[in-house]
Amino acid sequence: MNSISLKPELSELYELNEFISRVISKEDIHINLIVEEIFVNIVNYSNAEFIKVDACFEDSVLTLEFADNGFEFNPLMREKPKSPETIEDAQIGGLGIYLAREMADELDYHYCNGENHLKIIKKVE
Repeated sequence: MNSISLKPELSELYELNEFISRVISKEDIHINLIVEEIFVNIVNYSNAEFIKVDACFEDSVLTLEFADNGFEFNPLMREKPKSPETIEDAQIGGLGIYLAREMADELDYHYCNGENHLKIIKKVE
């Protein structure tokens, strides 16, 4: 298991992406999008003091676990966003968690000892 601890700042996204690249040693747009959406949501909304990411790549399966000490939030309880009637009704934002849920093969969430833990499992081609 590889781990990285990050400050909850958007500038840390580059470091996180580099860390993930070293773990899987290949580029995968779905993984990049999942990682970015989860990380940015934690930074923007959690009020966390730290973010820790564990990563394991084995038998073409990437397992990531994001942990933070921010506000308790279970992204799996978030409802699917409603589609806008027209393009003019579309709003920016609100799709990140939905997209991560759609692209991941498995998601699991639990809150323990004042920390959010989101596990993401993704098969890598």
